[in-house]
Amino acid sequence: MLKDGWFYERSFNETFSMGWKVKKVLHSEQSKFQKIDVVETDAVGKLLLLDGKTMVSDLDEFVYHEVMAHIPFMVSRDCKKVLIIGGGDGGVVREFAKHESIQQIDLVEIDERVIEVSREFFPDCTSALDDKRVNILPQDGFAFIKSKNNEYDIIIIDSTDPEDFASGLFTNEFYTDVYNALTEEGIMMNQTENPFLDQYDIKSIYKNMQKAFPIVQSFTAPMSIYPGVFWTFGFSSKKYRATDLLSDKKNEMYKLERSLKWYNMDWHKAAFAISNFHKRKIGL
Repeated sequence: MLKDGWFYERSFNETFSMGWKVKKVLHSEQSKFQKIDVVETDAVGKLLLLDGKTMVSDLDEFVYHEVMAHIPFMVSRDCKKVLIIGGGDGGVVREFAKHESIQQIDLVEIDERVIEVSREFFPDCTSALDDKRVNILPQDGFAFIKSKNNEYDIIIIDSTDPEDFASGLFTNEFYTDVYNALTEEGIMMNQTENPFLDQYDIKSIYKNMQKAFPIVQSFTAPMSIYPGVFWTFGFSSKKYRATDLLSDKKNEMYKLERSLKWYNMDWHKAAFAISNFHKRKIGL
């Protein structure tokens, strides 16, 4: 909600709000699927909004995108093929593209306008979308995944909150389809909301993940633009735990992590040591 030169995002249950002072509205449109806005703020630079919800900012986009890509890559034994559902801003694609051993990156984004707007206003995020290994598929991710079997080494669910057309991406049915689309040692990553505000029953999300995967873990990373800042992420795997980093990849990552803004292997290993509060909220 824009009011008196400020943008306010209210929580789903309307008990909490965060706000940013807006210098300028850079873009506003109603796509076939959602309202898309880009505003320039004093605090976080450019800010992408979908249906009035914060998605990406200049200030902290690297946190989300780096952890979503590099954590599963460092655990995967032979990652050749990656699927990203959602993520039209391109940030997760950018991070995976930094690994030369990956042969194919499929981006399934239902709303092409998110990609086009991101290309204009967030060119750093979209910088790898033209990589020859990247396939942009403007499709419904829920329907797309049903046609796949034993195909991807890593699948990233880069979704909005579990509302409207994104709600299906948090169900046991969907996670089972993801499981089937993964190879024998496959890994799924997803964002799992804020446990302090817990607007969407986080425990039920993790319960659905546990029904589909034998290994389910969680970690946190700060997202300054998301309600409450304290954000959780899910790691679901068929075989390896999140701290089972592949030693053969460590030399490659030591070189790469110097250029990264958030991720490093020490943080990776420590991130999965979570608090009692976190464990209880997600039921693990």
